[in-house]
Amino acid sequence: LMGRDSDKIGEAIGDAVPLIRAGSLVEAVEQCRAAAQPGDVVLLSPACASFDMFKNYEDRGHQFVQTVEDLA
Repeated sequence: LMGRDSDKIGEAIGDAVPLIRAGSLVEAVEQCRAAAQPGDVVLLSPACASFDMFKNYEDRGHQFVQTVEDLA
């Protein structure tokens, strides 16, 4: 979880699934890369707007793709 609403989302999820918190998209992708096993899928699936971190949804998606490509 990351961003302004991460605490609210974390409270709603509770202990239903393991959560990883990150301060940035780069940190989140790096943590996912470290946790992923061969064959796993790392999916960008926003639960809400993220105007505190990105210009818009296109910027968020572009930065995600760029971050993944930079780590590949």
